[in-house]
Amino acid sequence: METKLKGLTTKQFNWLFGALLLSIFLTQLDQTIVSTALPTIATQLNGFSGMSWVFIIYMLTSTAMMPIAGKLSDLYGRKILLILGLVVFVVGSVLCGFADSMLQLIIFRGIKGIGAGFLMPITFTIVFSLMPKSKNSIYQTLYMSIFALSSVVGPTIGAIITSVFDWRYIFFINLPIGVIILFAFMVLLPKESLKKKSNTSIGFIGPLLLIVGTLSLLLALKLGGVQYHWGSIEIISMFVVGIGAATWFVVNQLKAREPVIPFHLFHDKVIASTYITTFVQGIIMFGALVYIPLFVQGSLGGNVAYTGGTLTPLMLCVMFGATLCGVLIQRFTWRFNMALAMLLCAVGLLIIIMLPSNVHFLVICFIMVLLGLGIGMMMMVGQSAVSMSVDESIRGAATSSVSFFRSIGGVLGTAVLTALINSKVSILMSENTTQLSQLSNDLGVVTDPLAVLQSNSNLPADQLELLRQLLGDAVQYGFWFLLVSAMIGFIAAFWAGSARQSVAEQDKIVTQIDPASIH
Repeated sequence: METKLKGLTTKQFNWLFGALLLSIFLTQLDQTIVSTALPTIATQLNGFSGMSWVFIIYMLTSTAMMPIAGKLSDLYGRKILLILGLVVFVVGSVLCGFADSMLQLIIFRGIKGIGAGFLMPITFTIVFSLMPKSKNSIYQTLYMSIFALSSVVGPTIGAIITSVFDWRYIFFINLPIGVIILFAFMVLLPKESLKKKSNTSIGFIGPLLLIVGTLSLLLALKLGGVQYHWGSIEIISMFVVGIGAATWFVVNQLKAREPVIPFHLFHDKVIASTYITTFVQGIIMFGALVYIPLFVQGSLGGNVAYTGGTLTPLMLCVMFGATLCGVLIQRFTWRFNMALAMLLCAVGLLIIIMLPSNVHFLVICFIMVLLGLGIGMMMMVGQSAVSMSVDESIRGAATSSVSFFRSIGGVLGTAVLTALINSKVSILMSENTTQLSQLSNDLGVVTDPLAVLQSNSNLPADQLELLRQLLGDAVQYGFWFLLVSAMIGFIAAFWAGSARQSVAEQDKIVTQIDPASIH
């Protein structure tokens, strides 16, 4: 096999690609591997009140850094920024392993998130820029499959390490693996011929505003209705700061010589359409991952193993969806692929909304297949459409924005979905007060959907059955929001027009790029 990398043998090329995939696997695995170990960690560090922040801080810092990392890689080189991100990620991992308190663990997880925010977008840009375009769909499918694989195996790996060794090895294991990846990057990634223009700098105002705006808005959406009331001074202040910083950021970027997010890209119908549908995909994906387990375990009476078995076909079909889309994008337009992805999600959501409480497990699996295929296709076409539609000089900023909009959509969608479901549960509980009167002092507690799962052993069978029914009705009511979002994404897909990119056209573009240089 002839590669696009001068001086690399096929074996070296395969090692490099393996290292790129492994780096992404580590960043994605880090979001799931901690889940099963977190109760043990919280017990040893005496920090149950801060458990949720172990996840939140990683998501916040990685999301905020994605656009900045993508833009910096355009200006200063993919290789050096990728290596920097890997070093920060590994250092953060080691620090997490040595944490003596929950506060330290949260801070160190934030550092890891910064490293992940560099690794995730830049890795994809490198994969797209350097890999042979005739095999592009294969490489992108493998890349996308890593996301699904990490979600499936993460909790299991975390449980094994915690039970056999110690929870600290969940973080320490990243050190030897990270060193191997670092060696591969330093030796195998090609040297970059930087042709930096004079006065090219993103400055500090733009990135600072982006970080402040992103963190403030995401924090407000994460904490609103959970730790603080939506009308509390804390949440309102976060929204004010976030919206103010975001507005200032947009104004600043419209005048900037080197904008972090090139807003002129929104004039391109393909890119604008892709960003919108990717945003919707984030809403659907995160909403499904959070609330389908609750729907199955609570309203349908499934146990934890039953719930895990439900999510497995979804994550596996993300890989199949990416593979399918890798074939379809060579034959059909971006519009067709994005519309099909959104349609599959919409059909799956519509079915789950109409489900009776005694539905068979195989029906749930069928729905997961539809959602997984749709999500996988959209992940593939989203990255591909943007990557193929922009100049190499801004590809890092453009592709990192895809991940950024997906994450923002996921947080926003989950916040709206949570508010809708909790509100509906409260209404339904009030309407059925008589039937639930024996719950006495616990009545206020079960307005939280999770309380249905936590109270299984304490409630009479008839009341538990009624609570499950109410919870199922509330979750199905919330899923209307996901369905409407999917239809908006379906409509937005048609904005992309009839544009498409064939493999032959890709190769023609690549021949104009120095294959010994990443940009």
